[in-house]
Amino acid sequence: MDAPVAPQPSSSAMALDGIVVLELGMVMQVPLAAQMLGDFGADVIKIERPAPGDILRTLDTVGRDRGEMSCYYAALCRNKRTLCLDIKEAQGRDALLRLVDRADVLLHNFRPGVMERLGLGFADIHRRNPRLIYAAGSAFGESGPMADLPGQDMLAQSFSGLAMSGVEPGESPRLNNTPAVDYVTAVSLTQGILAALVERQRSGRGQMVSTSLFDVALAMQTLEISSQEIYGYRTSWLRQSMVYRTQDGWLTVLTLFRDNPLQKLCSAFEIEDLSQNPKFATTDLQIQHLREIEKMLVPVFARFKSADCMARLAKVDILCAPVNDVADVVDHPQTIHNGTIWDVPIPGQKAARLAGNPVRLSRTPPKVYRQPTALGADSDGVLASFGFSPEEIQALRGASIVR
Repeated sequence: MDAPVAPQPSSSAMALDGIVVLELGMVMQVPLAAQMLGDFGADVIKIERPAPGDILRTLDTVGRDRGEMSCYYAALCRNKRTLCLDIKEAQGRDALLRLVDRADVLLHNFRPGVMERLGLGFADIHRRNPRLIYAAGSAFGESGPMADLPGQDMLAQSFSGLAMSGVEPGESPRLNNTPAVDYVTAVSLTQGILAALVERQRSGRGQMVSTSLFDVALAMQTLEISSQEIYGYRTSWLRQSMVYRTQDGWLTVLTLFRDNPLQKLCSAFEIEDLSQNPKFATTDLQIQHLREIEKMLVPVFARFKSADCMARLAKVDILCAPVNDVADVVDHPQTIHNGTIWDVPIPGQKAARLAGNPVRLSRTPPKVYRQPTALGADSDGVLASFGFSPEEIQALRGASIVR
């Protein structure tokens, strides 16, 4: 077992110094929200079930086969202390409640009803610590006809209509490999927690914060829902996008926000102005026949390298960008300049280059000050910092409540 990692000294206070967060989360939604709070200085205690702990620890089959830390766990569990505690047992729940007494925030993403059956629902916790912010993430909501169903990012994409967004009649649904709904749900949960903490400064009282993958997936389609509900048509930004193969890669070209974009495209490549054709005479007609136009320009883009195409299109103010692979982007000069990729220490391994917190604060920026650790690596230290005596800790270990 790795030794507990002590917090690194900070030259200045961080934005959430002094805020104690208890995380009972698995996979992405809640672990990411808790990590975001930890990035800003909150003392995040990740409470994991006995082995294997968070599912994140075993999802990475490559890391598992090598006997090393899961890359997914490393990505979502920096700036946390880990406590391995069996809350299914009464002694474990009692230990958790002692932590609750001194905590500011508790997050979980168990299915609705699970925490209530354990005596750890909002009403129970609020009676014990009225100042605590109780945050719950779910699949479809805390109540309602689908509340008990399991959820996952791609299921939320499917059920919410997101997988059909921009899909033309007869085409297959499109699932996004990147769990964007999970990410935005974590951001939304974090936003709610921060709002509740600010309100608590006035009222002195905690409250419940909740959101769901389904609600967030719907909210992400705010423009699409407005066009559907107000005027009865489907918004598709993809109808104004084209993707071309160049000599050395791929390029996305947008006709958005431009008058007569086809004329500009033709000017950029010094070819005949196709917008003189009555069929393509207006921007609306160009959008209507964009796939036909796209095919006509395929051989034009194929003659040039991506950088040359971009330079030509920039001169006529047409929006475009190369289609990159993530392996290329992490080393891009803009990525390095922005500091988007952080060096995160990994126990027993070399530091990993991982996605950092994208939010910038000028005086109290987010940063890495604690590495992700092995399951239960901080258990004794966490309990001691909450007032448990060595004898109490040993008793919990002896009963296999703490691992």
